[in-house]
Amino acid sequence: MKVIFAADMSFNYLEGFPGKDKAHDSLKGAAEIFKKADFKVVNLENVFGNKEDGNPIAKSGPNLISDDNFIEYIHALKPDVVGLANNHTKDFDEDIMFHTIDMLKKSDYQVMGAGKNLEDAYAPAVVPKDGVAVAVIAVCENEFGAAKINESGTAGYKLGYVTKEILKALKEGKKPVVYFHGGNETNPIPSPMKVELYRHFIDIGAEAVIAMHTHCPQGYEMYNGKPIVYSMGNFFFPANRSALKSWNYGYMAMVDFTKDGTSLEIFPYRFDYEGHYILEGEEKEHFLKYMEVLNKTFEDEEELQKWFDAWCTTQLHYANALTSYKEEILTSNVQSENTRAKNVFNCEAHNEVVRNILNMAYECRFEEAKERVPLIKKLQEIEF
Repeated sequence: MKVIFAADMSFNYLEGFPGKDKAHDSLKGAAEIFKKADFKVVNLENVFGNKEDGNPIAKSGPNLISDDNFIEYIHALKPDVVGLANNHTKDFDEDIMFHTIDMLKKSDYQVMGAGKNLEDAYAPAVVPKDGVAVAVIAVCENEFGAAKINESGTAGYKLGYVTKEILKALKEGKKPVVYFHGGNETNPIPSPMKVELYRHFIDIGAEAVIAMHTHCPQGYEMYNGKPIVYSMGNFFFPANRSALKSWNYGYMAMVDFTKDGTSLEIFPYRFDYEGHYILEGEEKEHFLKYMEVLNKTFEDEEELQKWFDAWCTTQLHYANALTSYKEEILTSNVQSENTRAKNVFNCEAHNEVVRNILNMAYECRFEEAKERVPLIKKLQEIEF
């Protein structure tokens, strides 16, 4: 059974809905690739609705929304499952979130990664064929909008909950896949913590780990015979927020599940405001060689740490949260005054950066770490 996984779709920065025909035409290449799979999975990284009717939550970063017509971009792909485990699903509070969920369900898509409470949000999507059933568990890092035991939201990462769903799927004879939204944005190399975590998911029984969120492609590997995709990059997220070339490139991950094993095939692409284009010829060859370079960056644990150290020297602004807060701000009951600190310390990826910055400062190794920064900047531009 073949399942194709695609990453983040967001239409927030498109100026206006171009019409059904244009929306479908812009994704026709990807739609043809989707037809090769038995089941298709995408992640929606904005809600649907009228911005004026919503109640934007206090957060660091933008609140993403597009009007209902933009669901046609999803219809163009005809997916079976739409994931909502990300840091934008509750951007306009729960009414708009449930409106989005209802729209997707009425279009006969399975919806995963968000719900009326934590247990509901963690409920996996199940796709069965020919005696093989795959349970897809959608999870995101804990930035904003995560569900609680009795509060709606997304499936914010909790190791115990992920473990419980993996073991439950195995007990039911299903192949568990962790569909993870997390990582360091614009970093082409996964962090040591993410490599350790995703491999741990495989160790406890996951059949594959497929990740996104970084706004750039990262590498992939076969770990103990099971695929780990560290980040597919953006799928279709036209925006002028980043001048980095890697924002507009990525790949779809086709995973073939059989009774005897699991394999991985990737389909690279680029996109812009006008459309989405499957790579061919020299452009495809260059991208595949680029992926070979990225795949080598996490082969050695010591080398991976050096790459992360270099990345952290470019992210010192995260450490500002350590010194910018006084007790009266923390007890002010004003959400907007505390969003940055919450994001830095709640989000696992940001927290890892701060902890590593502190370790580097303690060990006096900033200057040595900076030597790799030019190499990271080249990789951000898909150069090597």
